[in-house]
Amino acid sequence: MKHSIQKEIIVVLALELIAVIAACAIVTYRNFYSSALKTSRDDSRNAAKAAGTIISEYGLDAVTDPENKELYGKIRRRLRVICKAFELDYLYIYTIEGNDECHYIMAVASKDENDRIVAERLGLGTVRDCHPLYTQEKAAIKGEISDELLILRNEFGGDMTWIVPFFDNNGKVRALIGADDSLYLYNAGITRHFFVALIPISLLIFIAHMILFFIIHRRIVTPVKTIANRMRTFDPSQKEEPLQINSQDEMRSIAEAFEKMSRDIHIYIENIASITAESEQAKAQLDVARKIQYGMVPASFDECRNGIEISALMQPAKEVGGDFYDAFALENGNYCALIGDISGKGVGGALFMALTKSILRDRVKQIMDPAAVLNKVNDDLCAQNPEGMFATVFVLVIDPKTGVVTYANAGHNAPVLLAGENISFLDPEPGIALGLFEDAGIRNGNLTLKKGEGFLLYTDGVTEAVNTEKAFYGAERLLSLLKNNTPKESSAAVNSVKNSVEEFFTGCEQFDDITVLSLFYRSGETVCELKPALEDF
Repeated sequence: MKHSIQKEIIVVLALELIAVIAACAIVTYRNFYSSALKTSRDDSRNAAKAAGTIISEYGLDAVTDPENKELYGKIRRRLRVICKAFELDYLYIYTIEGNDECHYIMAVASKDENDRIVAERLGLGTVRDCHPLYTQEKAAIKGEISDELLILRNEFGGDMTWIVPFFDNNGKVRALIGADDSLYLYNAGITRHFFVALIPISLLIFIAHMILFFIIHRRIVTPVKTIANRMRTFDPSQKEEPLQINSQDEMRSIAEAFEKMSRDIHIYIENIASITAESEQAKAQLDVARKIQYGMVPASFDECRNGIEISALMQPAKEVGGDFYDAFALENGNYCALIGDISGKGVGGALFMALTKSILRDRVKQIMDPAAVLNKVNDDLCAQNPEGMFATVFVLVIDPKTGVVTYANAGHNAPVLLAGENISFLDPEPGIALGLFEDAGIRNGNLTLKKGEGFLLYTDGVTEAVNTEKAFYGAERLLSLLKNNTPKESSAAVNSVKNSVEEFFTGCEQFDDITVLSLFYRSGETVCELKPALEDF
């Protein structure tokens, strides 16, 4: 999916613009909110104090005298003038008595209809339950004035209420005076002033961002597009004209770097052309060598004797490798299986592997004794080994009738004995690798397999496989795998090892050739098969 730098810049600038405007909006709103709240509080308290002054002029007792209706009406008219002058919704006087009961003395409103309603509902002697008391009321009863905002929503509307105490001549709180400022008008005023201040700020920020976008588009986006188009249409075989970028900034440096790279590529292509021809020829030779090597390991076993089941797998670490295995019947009715590992890799290792495997197969068919075969092959290799290479080999010969196994080891990894639940490493005499010294003195070992028992032969590419943490797969991990899975057939044993090693070095390059061969003794069953697997891990 393609991404546009220009679109991303627009998005970033748009988000930044929104963020800046939002920040300005928050700051502006908070300033207007604080200012409007202070104005409402001051106006309401001044109106309440003015009302208190009028009450003090006549005395609270005179005002609350039910017989003096003329004075009550006069004071009420004066309070209403104050209510209108300070643009309040309501102005009222009451006392708190008994169990938090509000005893109203007088209530006025700026609007005529509202004033008529409060005159009827909150006239002299009206009692209402005011439990629980508000914080402002509690402070006013103590003779204090609280700055905590009180918002009341009732049948008279939604208002910001401010309450101050009314003191008599002795300094005692005799009543409370409440002033209600319209919450709707308060919010409307804040909103109006907010937008009046925010629109010019937002416009200036928007213009600044547009100028910034124009500069970015001209100085960055357009040159990048020019370079990208040249890269898209770049033809290594054609000489390119200089890029038309006239700036003297980083974009010019990038353009000059691209032009230099173009010139270098022309030179490199000329050099690569000759190298490629040689590389292709070498690769073709390696492919042929790989096919020849694969052809040297058995793909089927028509000459297999009854009572033997065998499976094998080989995976070179490079195009061609140095591991090998073989399995074949002997003239006396016995069956031979062997596995080996050459010290070298690549073409040299493959050639030495071919030589070693060919000599081994011929000698086994002639001599049919594992130790004698390995000693003879060792002498042969020492006589014709100018490069000083060597091979580790394990050879076994099994009698399909009795299960008797004769084996010999030339410096190879100890095989795993698969004897039912008793799975352990065989402990043959280690011997020395073939091709190092004459007179190796390799000797035979013997054991008898029961029906269903067998061997797992492998090269050190299994136990020395390395994972991403630079840890080796190890012999103990191999033994634990076979113990936990207890394979009952050769293909299961080979596949189990293959899958475990594959999982172990996932993410790493294969370091060494990997070869596994498994053999089970079936005691007369016609189950002999070879399932070589030469695919990549």
